[in-house]
Amino acid sequence: MLTRLSLLAALAVLPCAACATMAVKLDLAALADNSALVVVAKLDSKQARWDAAGAGIWTHHSLTVSETLKGEHKASREFVTRGGVVGDRGQHVAGSGTFDVGSEYVFFLWKDDDGRFQLTGMVQGAFAVTDDNGIKRAKNSFSGLTIVDASTLKPVVEKSALEFTLADLKKQVAARAREGKE
Repeated sequence: MLTRLSLLAALAVLPCAACATMAVKLDLAALADNSALVVVAKLDSKQARWDAAGAGIWTHHSLTVSETLKGEHKASREFVTRGGVVGDRGQHVAGSGTFDVGSEYVFFLWKDDDGRFQLTGMVQGAFAVTDDNGIKRAKNSFSGLTIVDASTLKPVVEKSALEFTLADLKKQVAARAREGKE
């Protein structure tokens, strides 16, 4: 009886452990270096759609760009994340992130083989911009991610989010972008 209860307890915990996506923690330099585009932008809209094969759902996020920190500036951009809800069908991809329409973010984006922009490091590549008594701050998240050590691939216990003043984040990204061009 005790073995059966132990097995049930283990199975009850197992789905929670399996619902996270494993990722290596990226610092600001790695995010900037691995991104084709870094923008400060407001999320205007998001819409989930089936892919061309009808096998997967992608959420398309439309942005109004106020500033481009790396890459070619355009007033509006779009990026995609895996998962979403179309009609009565939904797909959840841990670590894709959820973003609030009307909110401001700094997005670190890479371009996939289909020419679509995606978040660098999944949700790590999105920094929510907030106002803290007149000082704009930017903070990312690891929501849905199990952060692992790059060499051992074992989970990391300490996984605090990256947080900067928006001005400092911009300076550091600009410096990395300049270094990459030299």
